[in-house]
Amino acid sequence: MTPKEKRAEPRHRVARTIPAERAIRVLLVADTDALDPVSTYLDDEHGCDVATATTADAALQQIAEARVDCVVSGHAGSGIDGLALLDAVRDRSPDLPFVLFATDGSDEVARRAIERGADDYLERGDDEVHYELLARRIEGCVTLGRRQQKLENIYEAIGHAGHAMFVTDPDGTITYANPTMAEVSGYSQEELLGATPSLFKSGEHDEAFYRDLWETILNGEVWESEVINEHKQGHQYVIDQTIAPITDDGDIEGFVAISRDITVRKRRERNLAFFQQAVEQMGSGIAAYDDTGTIRYANSAYAEMLGTTSGDLEGRHVAGLNPEFEADRFHEYWESFGPGETKRRETRHRRFDDGTTFPVATTTTHITAGGDEYHVGTIQDITERKAREQELRMFREAVEQAGHAVIVTDTDGVIQYVNPAFEELSGYSAAEAIGRTPAINKSGEHGDDFYDDLWETILDGEVWTGEIVNEHKNGERYAIDQTVAPLTDDGEITHFVAINRDISELKEQRRELKRQNERLEKFGRTVAHDLRNPLNIIDAHLDRASRADDPADAHERMQTALDRMGELIEELLALAEQGKTVLDPEPAGLEAVATNAWDHVDTREMRLEVVDDATFLMDDSRTEQLLENLYRNAREHAGEDSTVRVGMLEDGFYVEDDGPGIPEADRDNVLESGFTTSDDGTGFGLAIVSQIADAHDWTVAVTEGSDGGARFIFRGVDVE
Repeated sequence: MTPKEKRAEPRHRVARTIPAERAIRVLLVADTDALDPVSTYLDDEHGCDVATATTADAALQQIAEARVDCVVSGHAGSGIDGLALLDAVRDRSPDLPFVLFATDGSDEVARRAIERGADDYLERGDDEVHYELLARRIEGCVTLGRRQQKLENIYEAIGHAGHAMFVTDPDGTITYANPTMAEVSGYSQEELLGATPSLFKSGEHDEAFYRDLWETILNGEVWESEVINEHKQGHQYVIDQTIAPITDDGDIEGFVAISRDITVRKRRERNLAFFQQAVEQMGSGIAAYDDTGTIRYANSAYAEMLGTTSGDLEGRHVAGLNPEFEADRFHEYWESFGPGETKRRETRHRRFDDGTTFPVATTTTHITAGGDEYHVGTIQDITERKAREQELRMFREAVEQAGHAVIVTDTDGVIQYVNPAFEELSGYSAAEAIGRTPAINKSGEHGDDFYDDLWETILDGEVWTGEIVNEHKNGERYAIDQTVAPLTDDGEITHFVAINRDISELKEQRRELKRQNERLEKFGRTVAHDLRNPLNIIDAHLDRASRADDPADAHERMQTALDRMGELIEELLALAEQGKTVLDPEPAGLEAVATNAWDHVDTREMRLEVVDDATFLMDDSRTEQLLENLYRNAREHAGEDSTVRVGMLEDGFYVEDDGPGIPEADRDNVLESGFTTSDDGTGFGLAIVSQIADAHDWTVAVTEGSDGGARFIFRGVDVE
């Protein structure tokens, strides 16, 4: 049995056997007779994208111009010197998989092929067993090549990573280290290869630390911790390290360690801890001055605040600290205090070291000590507080001007604040909303379980997110994407804040996208179905024309099929165009639209009766197209002397004729693409009617007319 006869037999194996992110593109290089059965088998049975070449030059040109995943070359008896082609391919594309499929093979040919860089060698046989074996060899070569490429990409990414990274084998020997690892550790990449991570040990961690590390990763788990390592030059550095096992089919093949140098951060954290301890010990800045304004005492905290020392401050005039203070008016300031009186104010102080000023809050008390009077003040640097206040003002302004609605409630859900965006979104003013609960927005769309879950989440201190359908004050519904988060003070929940984003338009866009996708899928099926017949006709008569002495008849039939395809394509394009959703319908009179459409159709002796009129919201030009198609349908099926009536319904309109009507069995099918009872019809006229109605969000149904003809009923039409 020949390969061609085998292909003619029924096949039961339809699954593609080469799993790939994309179809494998195979270049077959052999003489013409050798190409066809192999190409067909790889295409039919394995889904390969097969290209062919009958000469080495043609093969090299294809490799240069297009993507090729694997080259399969014949040798000797196939008319191609496969070994010479292999050399040429390796010169141009060293990593391109190459399989020698030799007609007249031998161990010597196989040896030479492998030595010269072939990925595989297979003696050719003209049967499906050899073709299947070839397909699997191709799969193996391409899969291995792609894995190798991915691995190279990974290593390239690691090489450019900002974090220090190294890879070890299962025994901990370093097999790869990126440049950042070399920079952090001080060892070159060459010094790191072949070493173990013990090279970095600083002595800061005991054996239990490293034992826990190894037990974790050998169990296939990820280990994370901070590690103090020792640089090649002897100083210590701190890293935040993550070590993960590298597995293959469950077996650990090695480990990868990712390290982030946090030495500077740890130093900053240590300094911050020291500073906080110092603040606790020193407290606030404290200073005392007498009735002349001379500073008699200043603690180190205050001195530090001013960029100097306590000794330097003592003996200075207090006016030198405050640029807003006038020294010649100090006496007035002193006298403004009564004995024992305390005053609080915010002012600014100037640093001695760089001359900059900063805000302070002072609490000053007039006291008497040892018979002498003093003003004793505590001073707080309020730079951060001022910054927070500024941030708070900016935040409040941002919230006030935000496009998202913001609500703040207490722990019982009573609204404390809403921003203007909430007022616009919900229809409730701030005065109407504050003091009530978000239940004023409930639409009834969600059950008690929905809101119970929301409350359980936020009362547990977690953030809740979800989509909610709310009700506007005027009764209209709208959809929001809501995030509700607890606000805490010292771990206690004090309020909740909800941020609402109006997604009504987005939801509508999603629905429209789904609708458009469904139409596109339906359109694709229609194209494939309705163009297949004329293509089959052309194919059949093309073969007939090549064998006939006089091909005129076959050519004529092919031309007829081509004309048919042109007509179908025009109708299909119209079908696709009319399916677009009508986004901005405008008022239009039914009678005017019906009359305009009538003028655009060759209606012969037909008559139009517009029974009554109304103004609808529609796309008038597309509605005219809808009516034109119905008029043509009436002319074709009801006759050239028929009468067409257009009239109103309670929620729409109808179009009917007085012809023979549409059989009840066909009424559910006439609006489908391609349905026709005419030998020369395309079956798209009424499908376009359906598409235009659907684009308006109208429903259309086919029934019997008042005179027995066909009646098309359109409902869901908005009447102005």
